[in-house]
Amino acid sequence: MKKTCLFLIIFVAISVVALGMSTAAVAKDKPIKIGFMGNLSSPATRSAEAAAKLAVSEMNEAGGILGQPVELILEDTKGEIPKCIEIYKKLVMYNKVDVVVVAEKVEMGVAGMEIGAELFREFPHIMFSTIGSGDTIWHHVRDNYDKYKFGFQTYYYISTNYLDIMGKEVLPDFFKNTVGTNKVAIIYEDMEWTKPLRKGLKGVSDGLRSEYEKKGIEVVYEATLSLDQKVFSTVFEEIAASGAGVMDCVVGYIDQGSFIKQWAQSSASDIPWFIWGGLAGMPVAWKMTEGKISGGSVGSSFVKVAITEKTIPFMNDMVEKYKTGPIFGSHTTYDTLRGYKKAVEQAGGTKDVEKVIKALEQVREVDVLGTIGWNPKYHYNLPYPEYITPIVQWQNGEMVVVIPENLATGKFKSPAELRK
Repeated sequence: MKKTCLFLIIFVAISVVALGMSTAAVAKDKPIKIGFMGNLSSPATRSAEAAAKLAVSEMNEAGGILGQPVELILEDTKGEIPKCIEIYKKLVMYNKVDVVVVAEKVEMGVAGMEIGAELFREFPHIMFSTIGSGDTIWHHVRDNYDKYKFGFQTYYYISTNYLDIMGKEVLPDFFKNTVGTNKVAIIYEDMEWTKPLRKGLKGVSDGLRSEYEKKGIEVVYEATLSLDQKVFSTVFEEIAASGAGVMDCVVGYIDQGSFIKQWAQSSASDIPWFIWGGLAGMPVAWKMTEGKISGGSVGSSFVKVAITEKTIPFMNDMVEKYKTGPIFGSHTTYDTLRGYKKAVEQAGGTKDVEKVIKALEQVREVDVLGTIGWNPKYHYNLPYPEYITPIVQWQNGEMVVVIPENLATGKFKSPAELRK
């Protein structure tokens, strides 16, 4: 009897140890799941998709995150909000992902965030928006932290920081000290992301015009363009007559090919412009505009300069491994997933999402465009100068970095000088 009892005790002890080891092994083998969704017919989303694949591949080659493999699940929203909502639910409820990356315009991220808030209690997860600068996502976090704390936003600039940093600091200095003028014509596109710049933000600023005037810049012309506008000749003639020394083009989605070609043939062709994003900052722009883009400036992360030691290797890997250029959305997606990895390591795993959220609020990781991290109260990523988008000018078929000075590869030249 004693022998039987002793045998049972030993058997139970061994079983408990074995079960514990088995559970630990299963936990370690269980993948960390990242759901990626976006309009896969969009060049920006396709580039972001490649960046996500690169980040996940590098993680798995290095042993995953805390020994767990990382799985990437790709979904196509086709740019439709109802489809976005359907896919978000599928990823969270069926695939049981730890993270959802929404890699397209901010309206999609907002739609996903609303569904995520409904599901979060039963299906805890993290959401990242990595394309789109609109303020709605971080406003949700600011206004109802407990409901929306799972949501984070990464972009080159969110709209508020476009206003607060570009409008107050970067561009006034660029116009006065690089271009050499204090008279500006402002052209906006009629989109959500430009509203804070056109109309101001309560408690932050009265708008871009107001910020420029505080810096001694005279705004001699303002206009807002619709997205479907194709003829811009009247606008350029009015700007030429206004006495402007530079055009500040707060646009990213208008038909920039037509816009640039018409500028080059207008009375305003000697007036340099700065475009805030879009085609003008892509390597294909020279060919698509038949060289008419010469003399134009743009904020671009597609130029091959070493912002950090990781910038150029990332750009090379994107082309060599995934046959795609690192256009907008790719840097932010890659850096976001690198920051997420760091946060999970600091939190000790993905099981306690509250710990992961707190870790994301504190994480600071040097990656492709500088230091990735998020504001602990509002969950938008750290802005310039921590996260850097160079200002480039198109010269002789190439994008030449003119700002910031420590990364500059050339000097600013007037459009007339470049045509000689």
